[in-house]
Amino acid sequence: MLGKKTTEQTNAKISSIIGADMVVSGGIKAKEGIRVEGSVTGDVETDGALIISASGKVKGNVRGSSIFIGGSLEGDLTSGGRTEVVSTGRVIGDIRTKSLVVDENAVFQGQCTMNVESISTSSQNSFERAEDKKEDKEDDSRQVTIANSKWNKRQ
Repeated sequence: MLGKKTTEQTNAKISSIIGADMVVSGGIKAKEGIRVEGSVTGDVETDGALIISASGKVKGNVRGSSIFIGGSLEGDLTSGGRTEVVSTGRVIGDIRTKSLVVDENAVFQGQCTMNVESISTSSQNSFERAEDKKEDKEDDSRQVTIANSKWNKRQ
């Protein structure tokens, strides 16, 4: 398997398995968990867990509720929960996840964005702050215009 089994990994309902001798070209979508032991060229998307075993290889973007990587992934990864890259795992691409565990000797090359919900909230707040600053500048320019018009009337 992938080494130590976590509770989440043990309880994950796997409905689809890509066998070690299987090669898939094209995208895969499933409602429940997927286990990849073979090779997939294309995007893999599931509402459940995604497990890429030590012999598994995926070239494409992946999305799942929780993702465990013991093999190779070349593409971006999006997880709504936990992402784990075990010691035999290799990820070349960006990761967006709530929590990330990278074991010793695992390979990860890319950028990681964690706790995606707070990032979207903070970017929205920065947008609102920019709008507030813009309104303040407009108010200041109106006040200057009014002051200039009063000055012009006095002369």
